[in-house]
Amino acid sequence: MRLSLPLLLALAACSSQPSENVVTAADDFDPPAAEATPAPAPKAIASATPAPLNPPAPGEPGGLDDDRTPVSEAPFTEDSAQGAANVVQTYYALLGEAKYGQAYRLWEPGAAGMDARAFAASFARYSEYHANVGAPGRIDAGAGQRYVTVPVQVYGRLKEGARPFNLRVSLTLHRTGDVDGATAEQRRWRIHSPDIKPRPGEATPSAQPTEHNRSTARYRCMDGSRLVAAFEPDGDRVTVSRGGKALATLRGERAASDTRYTAKGYELRGKGDAMTFTAPGLPPIACTVIVDRYRGG
Repeated sequence: MRLSLPLLLALAACSSQPSENVVTAADDFDPPAAEATPAPAPKAIASATPAPLNPPAPGEPGGLDDDRTPVSEAPFTEDSAQGAANVVQTYYALLGEAKYGQAYRLWEPGAAGMDARAFAASFARYSEYHANVGAPGRIDAGAGQRYVTVPVQVYGRLKEGARPFNLRVSLTLHRTGDVDGATAEQRRWRIHSPDIKPRPGEATPSAQPTEHNRSTARYRCMDGSRLVAAFEPDGDRVTVSRGGKALATLRGERAASDTRYTAKGYELRGKGDAMTFTAPGLPPIACTVIVDRYRGG
């Protein structure tokens, strides 16, 4: 068989080049010092690891109350106040593990204000999500219904900018008492409604646990009106509504000892459970936070 000249040249060229995957003898030797190319100085690599979270301790602003009451070591029943707190503990543990479907089922039907898919999507902005659960309050009983409020300190980190957040939340849980006709599911504690209590000294930026609870604070005012304040997840805005109609969206401002939001003549100032709301051209109205335990119940 005769090979043409171009083909012979091509074969020679291929056979003269070592494969990129083959180590030749020359690879075993370093080049002479005179020919060596100095390696560039290593560049300092900025650490991408954020600082560890350091939420306020109990008794500090933004932390849980410093309750030194001895905790009973006796077993608790599911229908007790501690049983309700255990549900809250489970709820936030599931959120921290991104088990949103299981967490969603700990709400009363319809109480979350959105379906399970939207509930899960509302946590997409967080890279870390944790909670410290406080001691439950006393059970409020009446008309065959049971309510109890559990304080919670929620803290974590936003994905955007790795910013930490910290806030105080109160969750109200509900169950039906031992009455005829009540099902086993109705007798279990389930999350009924959340209420945010803005407090000074929270870590900046503050964020709420997303729109499933919308960090809603409800207020009863001196003029007989009721206001609803929905705090945004980044803690920088609040939408104030009356009678289901939004009045204004206000932006947060730094204040020495209270929480302050303003926008176009509107102002909301809060400290603990008290709040004053000012509309354009009107005097401030004093309001106090309420727990809307019987909404939808």
